[in-house]
Amino acid sequence: MNNKKYDITISNETGLFYRFALPNILSFVLMSSAGIVDGIFIGKYAGEISLAAVNISYPVFSFIWGLAMMIMVGGAVAAGKYLGEKNIDKACQIFTKSIFAVAFITIIISLLIFLFNEKIIMIIGGSEKTLPISSEYIKLILPFVIFNTLGYGLSIFARVDGFPFTASFALVTGALINIVLDALFIAVFNMGVKGAAYATGISFISGFLIMAVHFAKHKGNLKFSFNFNNMYELFKASLNGLSEFLNEISVGITMALFNVVMMKYAKEEGVAAFTAINYILWLGDMVNYAAADSLNPLISTNYGAGKFNRIKKFLKAGIIFTICNGIFIFLLLSFAGPFLTSLFINNSSSNAFTISIEFMSIIKWAFLLSGINMVFSSYFTAMLRPKESAIIAMLRSLIMPCTMLLLLPLYFGKTGIYSAVPLSELVTFLAAITLFIYTKKFLLKR
Repeated sequence: MNNKKYDITISNETGLFYRFALPNILSFVLMSSAGIVDGIFIGKYAGEISLAAVNISYPVFSFIWGLAMMIMVGGAVAAGKYLGEKNIDKACQIFTKSIFAVAFITIIISLLIFLFNEKIIMIIGGSEKTLPISSEYIKLILPFVIFNTLGYGLSIFARVDGFPFTASFALVTGALINIVLDALFIAVFNMGVKGAAYATGISFISGFLIMAVHFAKHKGNLKFSFNFNNMYELFKASLNGLSEFLNEISVGITMALFNVVMMKYAKEEGVAAFTAINYILWLGDMVNYAAADSLNPLISTNYGAGKFNRIKKFLKAGIIFTICNGIFIFLLLSFAGPFLTSLFINNSSSNAFTISIEFMSIIKWAFLLSGINMVFSSYFTAMLRPKESAIIAMLRSLIMPCTMLLLLPLYFGKTGIYSAVPLSELVTFLAAITLFIYTKKFLLKR
């Protein structure tokens, strides 16, 4: 494993972007693949109802992951700025506060979800058929969630500290373990949704342990500093990760609304079709998100060092990459839609299969703009502009999709549901370009 530490303020910009982005993309794709393999095995071995039930359970975890990401990303941006200023002590303090805050919040929210999971499931699109399966899945996953939030958080700080390969190795290892255990527990031992939950939980633990060992060995600048004075600093830093929180919680709300609307218009088969589409979209979005996410430590550290020309080059590299990726995914969905759907839904003559193909033919247009929107959101976060970043995140993940989902089906039926995401990305893109042009004159003035 290449564990070289890179100087973020000196190395070639384009090369450095790809050194950070490619391992990050690999890790995110493998993490997504683990979830997708869950879906494939559940769809093939447990059926469409189980596939729909697992999808309905995902929004339940959004609030935990959203808060964890807000604290970790905000803390990491602050730590990156301190590292750029050569203020190692302050960087270590914000790192430690972030880790402990996430651990505490994860435990509290997990307990609340465990107590009220059935009521929550019915609110977010569950039915009598899916409720028992969703409830079982949630209860089995909850004890492992803390390993996921802490492991992912540690990987974010490792990248800021100049160890992108270590962070990616942890995420990749966890994903590979998940895939192997999915095959073993679901296909071999016929454990169904229970097997998927255990496979995911064990993968969370493995990723966390790798990152914990890395920081225990004190390889970089970031170390635990048990100085918990001025906790307001953490709160202030976390606000800079607000867009990540809004994005994650908005995805959960939007997914829940999709489930509710699909249940209304097409019952469990409609939710199963949306689940198949969602897994495919998840993989494509993860590539774009990973590339955009890689810009955070690169831009924030150079911002702290006052190197604005380098920031422009990093931003350009991110935009070019996501445009190319968007075109690739669009073409893939155009020519391989039926094959991709068949991975999750066995019966090609079923209503779920037909709905999935119809959905894919429209939603593929979203990828031409979604990556660019993610890059601009990440750029504003790294430049300590949480307001602009939050606007972009809320538009693309919550405000526009929910508005479209509530209005378009009334006039266009299921076609209106399918069109919600592409139209949301278009509106968000126009807003992101406007914000960038408006702020460029004083953010990139040097």
